[in-house]
Formats: sequence, C-alpha cells, structure tokens
Amino acid sequence: MDEQVIFTTSTTASVVDIHSFEQTNLRQCSTPGGNSIVKVSDKFVFVAQAQKALINVYNIQGDQKRESVEQRLPLPEMVSCLEVVEDQNNGFLPYLLLASTPTGKLYIWEISSGILLSVKPMAHYQAITKIKSILNGRYVITSGNDARVIIWQTMDLVTMEEPKPIAILHDHTLPVTDFQVSCTHGEYLSSSGVKLFTASQDATIRCYDLNMLGTQTNLKKKSTEKNKVQPRLLATFTLPYAVNSFAVDPADRALYVGTSNGCFNLSLFYPLSHNRIVNLLQPMSEISSSKGKIFTLTENVSGSNLQNVDELYSIGQLLVTKIIDLDVQCLQLSLDGTLLLIGDNTGKLSITEIYSKQILRTIQPLTTQQTILGKVTNIVINAEYNSSTNEQFTGGNKLQPGKTAIEKLPTLQRVIRDNSKLGQSHDVWHQVPTRESLVTPLSDFESYMDNLSNQESVFFTSGMNVTSNVPAVADQNVTETTDKAKDEEIAELKSNIETLTNAYKELRQMHEKLLNEHERV
Repeated sequence: MDEQVIFTTSTTASVVDIHSFEQTNLRQCSTPGGNSIVKVSDKFVFVAQAQKALINVYNIQGDQKRESVEQRLPLPEMVSCLEVVEDQNNGFLPYLLLASTPTGKLYIWEISSGILLSVKPMAHYQAITKIKSILNGRYVITSGNDARVIIWQTMDLVTMEEPKPIAILHDHTLPVTDFQVSCTHGEYLSSSGVKLFTASQDATIRCYDLNMLGTQTNLKKKSTEKNKVQPRLLATFTLPYAVNSFAVDPADRALYVGTSNGCFNLSLFYPLSHNRIVNLLQPMSEISSSKGKIFTLTENVSGSNLQNVDELYSIGQLLVTKIIDLDVQCLQLSLDGTLLLIGDNTGKLSITEIYSKQILRTIQPLTTQQTILGKVTNIVINAEYNSSTNEQFTGGNKLQPGKTAIEKLPTLQRVIRDNSKLGQSHDVWHQVPTRESLVTPLSDFESYMDNLSNQESVFFTSGMNVTSNVPAVADQNVTETTDKAKDEEIAELKSNIETLTNAYKELRQMHEKLLNEHERV
C-alpha cells in the first residue's frame, strides 16, 4: 500500500505517491480556490473548475487511471467548494454532492440519480470557504467569509424547503479559513469527545465541545434562538499571525498550524516541569465556561533561558515550536500521522517529518508552461493499493467483457425536484461488478473443507521430519529406518484424513438438519 496525494494550484493538478517517485499531472484542470476538490470513493476525484460552471471527473487509481478528463458534469452556475456525503451501503458512489457558490448559495444533488434535491440560497451571507460532512453523513458543517460556522443536519437539508441550522458559531471577527473535527469521537454528537476546531484570519483558533448539541430532545423540539443549545467554547488560542490552514493529529494530541510565517506545532497535552502534563481542552466549571480558556501562543526560541514554561503557562502563554519556515497555504497529515504535507505560496509541496523537522521531499507540478503556478490550493490524501493487495481485500473484482471500468455518471439537474408531484420517475444509476470471491464456506463448502484439511495436515506433520547428527552404522539399517518412518507417516496421514472426513460428515448432517428446520419455520 502507498499513500497517494493530489495537490492543486490555480492552474495545475498533480497526483503523487509519497513513498515512491511516481507523479502524473491531471490535464485541463484549474481550481478556483481551496476545498474545490473532493475524493469520491477510492478511485475518482471531482474538481470544480475556475471561471466555469463545470466539474471535471478524473480516475486516479487502478488499471484504468487516466491523466485526461473522464467525464464533465455541467452545473447551473460556477461553484467554489465541494463535499460528498458517503453512502455506507454503496462503495461505488456517495449519496450526496454538496457544492457552494461565491455568493453563499448551497446546492445538494443525489449523485446516483443526478436529482437536484435542494438549494439553500442564503446559507452564508458571503462566500462559503469549506464544507465538511461528519459522523457518517449525519451532519454537515459549513464556514464562510462572513466569519460564521454553521452546523446543519443532513436530513433537514434534503427534506425541508427552508432548512434551519442546529447551531451557528459567530465568535470569529474575520473570515473563517479552516475547521477540523476531532478524530476521536463517538457515533453521535451526544457522544463524549466530539470537538470542533475553527481557524480564522483574525489570528485565533477556537475549540468547541459538541456533546450537548446532538441530544435527541434538542433536535426534535422547535426551540427559539434564545433557548437553543449552542456548542460549548472550551479554549481560544491567539497567534501573532493569521491562520491559513491547520491540521489535527489523528489521536488529538497536537495541532499543526500553518501561517504566512511558518508552520507551528502546538501540543494539546502541554508538558510542564517535573513531568507534569496539562490537558489544554479540559472543560472548565459551568459557571466560568461561557468564554472558555484563552491562551497566547509564543514561539519557542531554542537556547533561550528566559522562557520559563511554568511562569508563561500561569499567565496564559504557551510555547510552540516551529516545524518549517515557509508561507504555508495548505496542510495535511499522512495516514499514520508522522508526515506533514505542506503546500506553500510558490506551488510546491513539502513532505516533512514531524519528529525531526526535516524536509524529506519537495514536489512541484510537472509543467512546461511559462506561467506562474500560484499557491497550493488543495491537498487530498488517498490510500493506494497495488493489484494483488486490492484483489485480496476486494475479492478480485473483474469486469464483464465489453464493459468499461466506470459507467458514466448521470447529468446533474438544474431544476429542483418537486416532491409534491406524484408518479415521477426516480432512476438510480448503480454499478454492480462481477465479483469472484475467495474460497469461503458460503461460496464453495467442499473446496473450503479440502483447503482446511490440507492446512490441518501441515500442522500434524510439521514435527515428523527430524534431522539427526548420529552417524549411520550400515546402509541397510538406514534404509529400513527410513521405510519404517515413511510407513508410520502414511498411516498417520490416513488416520488424519479419516478423522477429518468423519468430522466433515457430521458437519454436513448438522447443516442439513438445521436447513430443514429453518425451511419448516
């Protein structure tokens, strides 16, 4: 398995393997800004095109991967951000496609049919900067240049004509540039550990606790804005520079903050003297938790004796280490959380090891055009499997003769579907491949038992072949001893086969008996 990275600039898009040196460029690709590219399943990528009401579809994995455009999806108007809501029952296509416009409008399509389910004209007062689906698609979070972060329920966006958000966060004073949801959380918003991190151009990062937000009573009752339960602000981190992007450690141990003056590492389990550790996100008492804790981040200067960790923490200052000195525009962590993918304002991608702070590799787009690449706008990471590993995990999908690797996606409609009209067709496009599964008890019980008997015989005969260092007295004695050992081994194998055969017959009888009882019921 390798880690595949797709990163874009304003005029290029590149697909790179982290641990190998394979790199390709996606043709005819230009992005309008950040969060304009989204991964669809493990093979396809949707890219919103700059200055065009169009989405380009690329196949980036498998034997049919191509640099050229696989399909073009026309849109009612130009969009800037994309996101999908995955369908757990269908690995080929997600359930919903969400797209936003520069005016703050939110479109929602059903991908498998192309039906336009809903349009929210004023989801934000200004352009939406990011859309994120969380908790298996139950909720959708959006942020915008209007300095607001809004939490929606996916069911409301799909079914209601005028959906209302379940929470609105307006603590920031300048456009929200990025937000992340903690990786360690339960299945519902009411589960413990769900945290939302938001970053803005006002040089602050805020952390909210979403536990009290997702209770069933709060979702069902139609409460007013004054009585509505809001996410709890746990902590606010202030920086001397505006935050362009940030990433959260997979175990919620640290924040990696990207600014125009470098990338910084903030440990959420802050170390103090005498081996003490403080949890910076520990909730405060109910009385004093309305505004949360406020911390000021200060760069840790190596070799300085004036920076006392305990004294600075007592006055609300935290020391952060600088990982790299670049104008950071995009950040993304590797799958194991040890590498940091940093995109700068020159269009280069730097793969940096977090522990040693060393740049392992610098990648730039492969282009012959004499044009300015611009800053890195998007970084998406994907797990890439080789052919043998993919067959082992997927059961060896094979296409039928005469069929292509991907069926064309339905065209995205421009008019909202009217659910009040009865008798409307709802055609869903679904690809069902011909699957040749591995040997399992459900597909071929006879082959499974034969395979099992062969494996058992290996364990029974593993200790039979013993090498001896004692010299032989005569060739005749050696021959007789060898023949006797072979006869004993053959007899033991026959006994094992007979035992397995009897066990197989008993299992077969039990299976038939249970099947007959089931049919009677």
